Amino acid sequence: MGRPDRGMSGSVQWAVLVPVILFTVLGAIQAGLWMHGRTVASHAAIAAAEEAALLGASEADARTLGTDIAASGGLTDIQVLLVVDANNARATVRGRMPTFVDLGQTRVSEQATRPREQVTRP
Repeated sequence: MGRPDRGMSGSVQWAVLVPVILFTVLGAIQAGLWMHGRTVASHAAIAAAEEAALLGASEADARTLGTDIAASGGLTDIQVLLVVDANNARATVRGRMPTFVDLGQTRVSEQATRPREQVTRP
């Protein structure tokens, strides 16, 4: 009597299953790196906007602060754009987060707006 046919052999099952597991794990890591990059860009934008919103603050100091925070979080190709008017300070931080595979989603950009400090006169 022959052996009953039970479907694919063990080696064929692993040949199909291993790439699926690897893609899932690497995809989760890639997504985590991208989310980390967005969080770093968000923190850098908030800090730059808060610095620019201070009374008597310089835009150069705000840009430097945003760039330093973004760089310490791992971003590269960093741009810190500021728009400061009489009422608001808006900072946009853009950069690239290093990942395993560049699928066009390594660029991150976040924006923050803060109200400017006003001189109050009695």
